[in-house]
Amino acid sequence: MTLKEKKVLFYSSVRNLESFQNQQFYQIDIELIKNLGCQLKLTNQIFDFLYFWKYDIAFIYFYRKGLIPAILSRFFLKKVYFTGGIDDLNRNTTLPKHYKIQKLFFKLCNYFSTKSILVSISDKANVEEIYNKKLPSNIGLSFHSINSKVFNVPDISKKETFFTTIVWMESIGNVKRKGVDKALYVFKSLTEKNIYCNAKFYIIGKTGEGTEFLKEICRDLNLSEKVIFTGSIDERLKIDLLKKSKYYFQLSTFEGFGLAALEALAAKNIIIHSAKGGLKETMKNYGVIIDINLPIVDQIETIYKQLLNFNEDILSEAYRDVSDNYSNESRQKYFEKVFTN
Repeated sequence: MTLKEKKVLFYSSVRNLESFQNQQFYQIDIELIKNLGCQLKLTNQIFDFLYFWKYDIAFIYFYRKGLIPAILSRFFLKKVYFTGGIDDLNRNTTLPKHYKIQKLFFKLCNYFSTKSILVSISDKANVEEIYNKKLPSNIGLSFHSINSKVFNVPDISKKETFFTTIVWMESIGNVKRKGVDKALYVFKSLTEKNIYCNAKFYIIGKTGEGTEFLKEICRDLNLSEKVIFTGSIDERLKIDLLKKSKYYFQLSTFEGFGLAALEALAAKNIIIHSAKGGLKETMKNYGVIIDINLPIVDQIETIYKQLLNFNEDILSEAYRDVSDNYSNESRQKYFEKVFTN
């Protein structure tokens, strides 16, 4: 059977199918699988895996709720591929109970997996730890990817002095994990400097209870006029904002990969980040690092000086690094290889 004849059932436990269009990592992988010529169906319904005659491959996002679809698929002798970040396998930032649960579910999911496709070196290190440093043969590594060309900014002198971040805000927990609350305190301190006194901060992403939590902080810090919540926006507008902005916040307590920050880096933003998890490998030395375990107020002067003296020539080097190591082409070739094997 050729790839063009193969039918792929693409699953994640999202609330509705629109979420596949709102999250960039879904969008990219969907497009890459379509590029291979496969027939693709998106689903968030476990029962779809009972219709074994309608699919050849189960492509499953995340190693927890994907377990039952994987079991059903293998029962019907289908190929099963898992992918997605595994933040709860980071022992340092996950409660012991949640870590143990994720460890169990990862091993169970991987047991039924034809191939588990890890997306970052940090995830790979965490998985190696639960297998005593020896990965099972059905575990591979293929980084999340982007189309760097659409983010390229030939002339960074035309960028505007405003800040951006991208975050899913339907829960307060996710907003805190992404460090957006900390970013607001950093932004407030920076606006007290003349160069940033008129700066804006665009927070992009689906709104929810996390939005109200952040708006309350904005009111306390007198930032309501400076912080703009865009809500969910289309890809074109998101790219346009990243290409215009000069700075991007990613102060995550842990980041399995950091796809949005990578997009901002490709758009030649100065990334102000925590260097946690996957950010350490994707951001390298291209941005400004904040130690989120120390008081923000004690670091502001250092951050300010680093931003003022930032060598913007390094942003072109960063763009080349993103293009070389995180391209859609390389991830698509990996999919083609594992699907045909």
